[in-house]
Amino acid sequence: MIPSWISFIIIIGLILLFSKYELSITLTVGAILFALLSQVNLLNSFLAVITDPSILLLMVAVSLIPILGGIMGESGLMLELVEKMNVSKRISIILTPAIFGLLPVAGGALMSAPIVDQIGTNVEERRKVAINVWYRHVVILIYPLSSALIVASVLASISLYVLFLSMIIPFILLVILGYFILVRSIEVSDKENERDLKIVLRNFIPVIIAPIIDFIGRTFFNFPLPEETYLVIGLFLSIGIGLKMGNMLLGRIKPIAKEMKIWRFPLLIFGMFLFLEVFVNSGVPEDIGELNLPYILFICLGFFLGYATGRIQLPLSILIPIYLIQYLTTAMPLLDFVFLYVAIFLGYLITPIHPCVSYSTAYFETTYNKVIKTLAIPTFISFGVLVGIYSLTLLF
Repeated sequence: MIPSWISFIIIIGLILLFSKYELSITLTVGAILFALLSQVNLLNSFLAVITDPSILLLMVAVSLIPILGGIMGESGLMLELVEKMNVSKRISIILTPAIFGLLPVAGGALMSAPIVDQIGTNVEERRKVAINVWYRHVVILIYPLSSALIVASVLASISLYVLFLSMIIPFILLVILGYFILVRSIEVSDKENERDLKIVLRNFIPVIIAPIIDFIGRTFFNFPLPEETYLVIGLFLSIGIGLKMGNMLLGRIKPIAKEMKIWRFPLLIFGMFLFLEVFVNSGVPEDIGELNLPYILFICLGFFLGYATGRIQLPLSILIPIYLIQYLTTAMPLLDFVFLYVAIFLGYLITPIHPCVSYSTAYFETTYNKVIKTLAIPTFISFGVLVGIYSLTLLF
């Protein structure tokens, strides 16, 4: 029999190799192969996943989120929101990808790219790619409907809204750093549209209503229901409001769902939790935990896996269980979580495997080599600051 830790290394290598393809299928097949190699009961693992109400509701939620994104994009509500804010050129080129970043659709940077291109007429192409990618994704650090943040909350056993609060400082720092490195030198021009904050606030309702309902449900209601129930309810309501405000018929949901390929999202959640179930029962986390890895290695591995996989959820699903077993805890300490999550995020931000990076590069007709020279500056400064802050915490 092959030792479980060797099986794990083989499977992780295969997942990294094929992660540029459909990750949901890659992860599911990887979990099955890992179970067979490590002699974990696959049927029991499968049943443990599909009978867990929280996981099932999470699968429903991540299926609804891209539908909401499609409605907001197709109806023009999001574009109108951006136009009616009527802020300066510098702020516009930041807010456009940030606001479109609230639409959780694969490769969604293509939705904001044309507007960034129009705003930054005198900005070099590689910098427009960097701005589009940086500000589209920085906002998901604090967005409660980010599937990465939702999954992280479940894995680390930390409240979603505690994670939201903990990410505010990294979010602000990354916004400021991106401004000084990528945006500050852009020439200011006159505003072109008429500001209408009523339209801005109205069009923002479908995006914000689901997190509000989810927060109220989790905080003030103590019903014997999985917490994900409130998120699903909020998303259904958000979709209904979005359809109404966008003057779209209910029948548009089907073609939008098809266009967004929503089958990938619940399958990704299934594959991830199946892999996690097999991983935990394989004995590998205990083997790795006995090595007593220094936490700085977790941070560096997080950055590497974010870059190697072009994903956030997959590195989290590998590293958090190892951490929990190594440190004999059921919930990850908040500060350690922030360091790990931001490290993974930064690696994910600059990899060519990341669809938004490759799509933006193609749209602006430049090359990845040129883009990485621009995008790597704020990314590696941020990672250096992250490691520096962590090192300082060891002194106290």
